[in-house]
Amino acid sequence: MPFPSTVRNLPKTNLHGIDVFVHDDGRTQVLFMELPRNRPEATVPVHTHDDEWGIVVEGEIEMNLAGQIERHGPGSTHWIQRDLPHSFRFAPGTSSIHYFIERRVTLSR
Repeated sequence: MPFPSTVRNLPKTNLHGIDVFVHDDGRTQVLFMELPRNRPEATVPVHTHDDEWGIVVEGEIEMNLAGQIERHGPGSTHWIQRDLPHSFRFAPGTSSIHYFIERRVTLSR
């Protein structure tokens, strides 16, 4: 997986089987997400939140955006507007970066 040690040293959590390294500035978060090749695909169920921007680093994410299916490969970016129902399917070997204008995950201190 492509993330350097500076990312891997961030606080880590797990979201639906996906490893998540979290940069949290107290108001916003950047989630560095990766699903190793040796794990099965992972699905993030339908949810909503504030605006999100992201990019696929490697692998593939299938996105269901309010019923419209999109496949995103390496270099592909996405913008999800506030309150749009969506879900993700991560293929094994996928890494991606997601920026939120809110705090999306809770970290234990």
